[in-house]
Amino acid sequence: MIFLTTLVMACGFIPMTMFGVALGGIAKTFGVSLTKMSLYTGDAFATGIFAAFIPGHSGWFDKRPKVGVTISMLLAIVPQLLFPVTSSLWLVTILRFCQGFVIMQLAVFTFQLSGWFRPAERGISLGFTVGAIAFGGFLGGMLTNALAPYGWKATMYASGLLMIAGLVIYLIFAKDAPSFMKQVMEAKAKPAAHVSIWRQPMSWIMGLVQVPMVWVLFTGGFVSLYALKVGHFSSHQVGTLNIVMGFSGLILSVVGAWLGDLACKGQTTNRGVVNARLKMIIIGNILMALAAILLITVGRSSFDALILVGILFEFMWFVSPNYWATPGVVYPTALMGAGAFAMGLISNAASPVGSFASTAILSMGWNGVFVLMAIICIIGIPICIWAMKYPLPSEDPRYTQAS
Repeated sequence: MIFLTTLVMACGFIPMTMFGVALGGIAKTFGVSLTKMSLYTGDAFATGIFAAFIPGHSGWFDKRPKVGVTISMLLAIVPQLLFPVTSSLWLVTILRFCQGFVIMQLAVFTFQLSGWFRPAERGISLGFTVGAIAFGGFLGGMLTNALAPYGWKATMYASGLLMIAGLVIYLIFAKDAPSFMKQVMEAKAKPAAHVSIWRQPMSWIMGLVQVPMVWVLFTGGFVSLYALKVGHFSSHQVGTLNIVMGFSGLILSVVGAWLGDLACKGQTTNRGVVNARLKMIIIGNILMALAAILLITVGRSSFDALILVGILFEFMWFVSPNYWATPGVVYPTALMGAGAFAMGLISNAASPVGSFASTAILSMGWNGVFVLMAIICIIGIPICIWAMKYPLPSEDPRYTQAS
């Protein structure tokens, strides 16, 4: 199951980096400026990432995880195959919005993999899956470079076919844990299961916990633009930077997940498990803030310095598997799926806001973009401490009867 979720996630996120790398050729074909194409499609994708978590907060996909994965993948695949045959900037913008829904499968996998792993092992089970988002960027960069002589349209068709193959393999071999699904169905049949997920204060607090990571992730594209325009690095060097960052993200996701699981060992309560993972998230916030400051101070001094700063940015993936391993211990079984989508919806509000805000700040200078990024990461630390102290729904007698 880890292999299958990692495979389909990597295939689903190939377009994230691929579109950015091929953006120059796409803009030229459409006869618009690179800045305009980047603004329209980047903001649309970020908004789609936010909207992707709306469909599942009711817990509808708990009973049918494969349906959720199929919907999210088709919303990424179909636009990928349509990009080469459309000539409308607005249609491309809409299609990029649809591709943002690919992130929906992350919440589905959080629930699906919980059935196969104990709470202290869920970090590593999600480490590869979450790292596959970054690895998908790595594959997208490699595929774009390999097919560059054939034009950007060829890369879209090739990646679309690869995404279809990944989805088909997942649908054939993926399975839900029978005992876990039985437990979920029994829990959902009880009255306490019908409590609104939005009435749980912990949903809002945990949503805020991941805001710094999401902000860095969806304004991270400015790192490449900064390297090109301010650092005056070549397109080839920036392409190499993207490849190194993508591969580093996969490694750091697994390392962060492993350390999180290690910290959870010996914990006998849900509170102990949650707090152990929140400590890992605090470490990630500190390193992301450091990366943002170093980029504008020493990042353009040399290509080696840029690479090191880029790797430091990838500590965002140190955060993600630990974050997505928490819904199963924050919420009782009946609310776990809905809770994962609620946490994703709240935290990913930062994706469109961050993209729009950074674009606006950019007009006043590059430093503001990364100073704001550092400030948000630092604010994330007291939010994590708040989450460490607030009562968990999974330990609340009013709701645990639903488990």
